[in-house]
Amino acid sequence: MEKLYDLIKHISLDDVLEIEKNDPTFIPLISLYNNINNKEYFLPLVVTNALICYQLSSTGEEYWKEFSEYGWKKEYHNESDIFDFFIWFLPKSKWNKRLVPTKLRRLEKLRGKLIGIWGDSENYYNDMKKLQWYLGNIMKQKHTDKTIVFAVKMFGYWARIHFWETNIYPKNINIPIDSRLENIYKKYGWNIKNSTIFYDRLSKKLDIPPLHLDAVLWINYEKFIN
Repeated sequence: MEKLYDLIKHISLDDVLEIEKNDPTFIPLISLYNNINNKEYFLPLVVTNALICYQLSSTGEEYWKEFSEYGWKKEYHNESDIFDFFIWFLPKSKWNKRLVPTKLRRLEKLRGKLIGIWGDSENYYNDMKKLQWYLGNIMKQKHTDKTIVFAVKMFGYWARIHFWETNIYPKNINIPIDSRLENIYKKYGWNIKNSTIFYDRLSKKLDIPPLHLDAVLWINYEKFIN
């Protein structure tokens, strides 16, 4: 871990917030927000997409760009329109082709629940740990699962665009470990039991919350691996 720490110890939390503005999953959200017909439905679109954003056939960057480009082509007037969009979009998606029937079934768990997120969005932004538990409960998953904590991260990105302010992610929400982060762990954390413990220790040593540390490592993956 020390070698990786030495590579990024000069980066402050303020630096990370600037890095996140260029996150390839953040930039498409700005485009979607600027083009969507009813901005009230921007939040449920983003959170729902985050919860089915796994087993992609591309990088996350490519998929979120595709999602944004499709997302503003539809009109949204009620919660059902959100589900109709994904029923229409997923079969057409170039990069989210795997496990489509499973992902559509996952969407059913959200019916009637999305309004609970956007109806209380400001409180959730001030207490994102509460959102993590809410999503875990309605999806019937561990609140530490990758899709759950990733959805919290994307909720935070949504909130920056919507509220025009940046709240810091809680330090006690774990990093969403995907293949990139697993590979970084294998290179730098071989003497630590698992990747979750590795990133928790790194986060504390840097004094950067895990969900913010995620952007630094994920965006600069090639540099750390090569």
